[in-house]
Amino acid sequence: MSIDVIQKNRDLRRCGEKTSFDGFFWVAFALLAAAVTYIFYREAASGQSDIYIHAVTASGFNFLDLHSITERIAYPFWHVNFAVLYQLGVPLAWAAAIVTAVYKMLGFMLVQRIIYLYLTPLASAKIATLAALAAMVVTGIRIPTFNSSVYIGIGSPTVWHNPTQIVAVLSSLLCVFYTAHVVYLFWDARSSHVPVTLPWKKVVLLAVLVVFSATCKPTFLQAFLPACAIFFLVLWIKNPKHTRYFLQIILAFLPAVLYFLMQYLYYTGVVVPFTSGVAVSFDLTRLWEAVRNMLMMAAFPLFVLLLADKKETFRDPVIILCLLIAGISVLEAALFTETGVRENHGNFNWASMNAAFLLWVVMLPRLVPAIYQFHYTRLRLQEDAKKGVLSTATLLRVQSSQRLRSAGFFVAFVLLLWHVYSGLYYLYYLFSTGSVF
Repeated sequence: MSIDVIQKNRDLRRCGEKTSFDGFFWVAFALLAAAVTYIFYREAASGQSDIYIHAVTASGFNFLDLHSITERIAYPFWHVNFAVLYQLGVPLAWAAAIVTAVYKMLGFMLVQRIIYLYLTPLASAKIATLAALAAMVVTGIRIPTFNSSVYIGIGSPTVWHNPTQIVAVLSSLLCVFYTAHVVYLFWDARSSHVPVTLPWKKVVLLAVLVVFSATCKPTFLQAFLPACAIFFLVLWIKNPKHTRYFLQIILAFLPAVLYFLMQYLYYTGVVVPFTSGVAVSFDLTRLWEAVRNMLMMAAFPLFVLLLADKKETFRDPVIILCLLIAGISVLEAALFTETGVRENHGNFNWASMNAAFLLWVVMLPRLVPAIYQFHYTRLRLQEDAKKGVLSTATLLRVQSSQRLRSAGFFVAFVLLLWHVYSGLYYLYYLFSTGSVF
């Protein structure tokens, strides 16, 4: 199920396809928009959540004085959006809630579209909408004796208290799927004897998207940049004749790398005083905690990965990139800690949460074709058994394999329901306890 969703989206629109945003989608959109706006308003009005803290930071922006922005924040995208509304007279809590809700809903639209592009024509747009709704609310699985409050100590693929993580999730989707798109272009063109060259407009767009991600929140790039470096280096070693393409890739990532380094210097006290530092240490307990957290946040998508067609799955650059991002983010969470004023901010954990969300988006639509393939194989097995074309040993072996896969699908659905229950319980926990996270 290796699909270039960027190209498929263009092809479908060029052919005049019926939009995936049908009536069912817009009903779900309206209900979700009302719910998330209320949740974000509650968070912003609490006076304690990250949404409130970021809003207070941005309330001091003066658009006539650039220094009033740069002295406060090095990733100002959400803050600038908020400041525009706030300076137009919208109350602080409402401005913060509206901006955050807008980007949460844009993420919902993008996730629904991506899942639809993976599934069409196999499944309807309604299935894509339901899957996108699930992705918007799932958390790590809740084990009452272990993480009774769901989020604390584990993290979550979806968060409600941090506005910059919400826009970072949106930017990460754009970055990963467009990066995969330029990989598909390379794979399609490398069979020719002419060295592959990307259209420069695609190089520029990729550069803009990665820089945009840095302006949203640099934590995703902590894992995305090394993941891309590994991915493209291996591809370059395998295809040395296409060096020009890889030089274009380097140029596309260079502006974001420089911006990211500037952000690192900003937050370690080189650019501005009184911030924080970074400590590096290895501890088996912290490594296990980082691995455990990823397993709990992405239990369902990682299990679906086991059920999916391995040959097809590991030819998909999106999945390869997501797994690299997940692995690198786990290592970063285990190895790096902040010191100084940000000692307890957990900024080396955000990338793993981003990675978990990406795994949800790419693995949710893979369950449907796996089920279809299972049913097709079962029907074909029944026909072959009636015709007597299979030996008894072969028939028993295939039936045993089918029973194992059936049990696998049952476990996958249990995990999916467990994640959804945990996400809904997390919302109940927030409202019943007054906690902001």
